[in-house]
Amino acid sequence: MNYKNKWNLILSEKRFRGKSETIKSDGRNPFENDYGRLVSSSPIRRLQDKTQVFPLEQSDYIRTRLTHSMEVSYIASSIGQSIENILIEKGEIDVNQKGFLSSLLRVSGLIHDLGNPPFGHFGEEAVKDFFSTFLDSEIYKAYEKSKGDNPLLNDLEKSDFKNFDGNVQTLRILSKLYYFGSPNGYNLTFSTLSSAIKYPSNSLEGNRGKRHPEIAKKKFGYFVTETDIYNEINTYLELSGKRNPVVYLMEAADDIAYSAADIEDSIKLGIINLHDVRELFDSKLEQNKEKVIGELDKLIAIYKDKIIDDSIAIQRFRICTQQIMIEEIINSFVENYDDIMNGNLQNEIIDISNAKDIRTAYKELQTIVFDDKNIVKKEIAGWKAINGLLDIFTKASMSEKFKSSGNTYEARIYKLISSSHRYVYENIEKYDNQEYKKLQMIVDFISGMTDTYAINLYQELTGIKL
Repeated sequence: MNYKNKWNLILSEKRFRGKSETIKSDGRNPFENDYGRLVSSSPIRRLQDKTQVFPLEQSDYIRTRLTHSMEVSYIASSIGQSIENILIEKGEIDVNQKGFLSSLLRVSGLIHDLGNPPFGHFGEEAVKDFFSTFLDSEIYKAYEKSKGDNPLLNDLEKSDFKNFDGNVQTLRILSKLYYFGSPNGYNLTFSTLSSAIKYPSNSLEGNRGKRHPEIAKKKFGYFVTETDIYNEINTYLELSGKRNPVVYLMEAADDIAYSAADIEDSIKLGIINLHDVRELFDSKLEQNKEKVIGELDKLIAIYKDKIIDDSIAIQRFRICTQQIMIEEIINSFVENYDDIMNGNLQNEIIDISNAKDIRTAYKELQTIVFDDKNIVKKEIAGWKAINGLLDIFTKASMSEKFKSSGNTYEARIYKLISSSHRYVYENIEKYDNQEYKKLQMIVDFISGMTDTYAINLYQELTGIKL
């Protein structure tokens, strides 16, 4: 298939069901339509109280998952506009498709962290840790034995829980969990859904680690319950089990957004200062050293009298470094175009670009920030809350009284689960294994919580706070 035909597929309006009728004057392209379906929905709104880096932070200045997602959305769209102009000149995207790629990347950036649990990546680790222990525990083995001689979960099903990933949960939210009168969730375009699948493998084929040579298998991209959804998207877009090309661009936008922004927030909170930034960048930069250090020295000189605090200087520094990274991402996309279009690029674009040293320097600074005691203490509190809630709900689910109309403890616990998640569990999810479905409903509920709600509910259920 030539690249023009491939872009025609990627930029098509294919959905699982026909689009609802809109007003005649609606001039939106398919991906702006997707953006409109998403932006006012509750899963997007909940991102405003989910951790980006600093859990339960009271400062309005500091980024949450929502503000981070908005920034990724804009950067991705900006990159898309530049790439789109290049592809139109090459004749691989038609002029009447102008705006489609940037809109697709805009919506992809908005949704890229939608499935992240409370307390971010530390929350993911809490879910994985819980199930790695719970599914091998004596309590679970006894429950399994009471149900018969066969295992209640097969290896793939167990692997889904033991390797829980917020990015994988995103596809589930988009295609099923946001129930708005349709079993297809938001009923988004196939390309929007595909852009959320960073690692197109199941949890047994994938999760091979960062050093695995095939990028699609470093982590995984879909739970067993979404296998048919993934297969239909993969077949229609003719991706052959590889990444959608837009994923490379969205991932680059994410790297550009959070690497610089996390440091900006850290300076505002006083965890590091401009001189820390200069010292580390000076030691890590290679090809961009003269330009970046020169700009940083200029900013330090301008603001040395502290008439304006470091946060203003670091904002200007962020803009400078992000501009360099964006330019180099576009150059790298052009240089690696064939491998990207065929899904054969086994690296993230930024890691093979001329801005790699900037990204590396920011990552080194992030390791210092992440060890800040205030972050660590709140992450541990979040870990306890997520583990505690999973323990309460999974143990209750092993009772025959869990899904009942009675007034037992277990039935009451079931009724605490969001009615929309219960509806999906009882009416939408067609997967055969009821034990898997039951645990998945619990994970759907808890991973969808905001940081504050998770902490509060755990405290209320354990009697810490009434």
